[in-house]
Amino acid sequence: MKKIFVTILAVAALASCSSPYYPEYRPVVSLGAETSSLVCENTEDFCRLAVIANIEYEATIISGSEWLSFADTEGTVRPGKGNEAIEFKHLQNNNDKRVARLVLSSYSRRDTIKIKQKGRFEDYLAIHDDDKEHFSMDNGTRMPVEWEGGEISFRLRTSCLDHELSGWSSDKTILNGFKFQNGVCSFFVAANDEQQPRIVTFRISYVDGWEDEKFMELTIRQGYNPDLVDDKE
Repeated sequence: MKKIFVTILAVAALASCSSPYYPEYRPVVSLGAETSSLVCENTEDFCRLAVIANIEYEATIISGSEWLSFADTEGTVRPGKGNEAIEFKHLQNNNDKRVARLVLSSYSRRDTIKIKQKGRFEDYLAIHDDDKEHFSMDNGTRMPVEWEGGEISFRLRTSCLDHELSGWSSDKTILNGFKFQNGVCSFFVAANDEQQPRIVTFRISYVDGWEDEKFMELTIRQGYNPDLVDDKE
């Protein structure tokens, strides 16, 4: 009986190593941060990021190293191991908000975290006060446009430069050709050859310093040619 028992153990041990039904045990690799983006103040200070890991890894600042650095390591690469908090030093920001990127990497995992810093000023985008009457509340904040169409323009109140702004239309066959110059938005509206008014939505947008898209959504309400109705009658 003793000999049989030993043989069974040997077979079981062999099966556990080589059989597809008993795969070799491999621990689950854990590497990441408690948040996908960390926000720090615009003043010169320190901030901390909690890292969750059960392996050795490297933390690398791949962008933004001109204002963000590791507090305990020189250079842009820092070795790490296990759960810990990485401390960073950031310089004062007297301009718009900005973002740096940190990569956590091991032999089998890679995670990217954005480290965002507030700016001295907040970005903004709105219709200029003097041009708000172009968008009547009576029309549901729609800009009334004559049936003939043509170039339409209005002024913006924004912290963005002209080249940072872009326009989008829900129907480019009707509304297109966005231009931004000296804070004035202009676009072209095609003539309305239908026998009823039409509404087109458009957006003015920009990408902020944290690489998030911000936009303002507006609409036009274009009238119709009354002669078309008269001709039909």
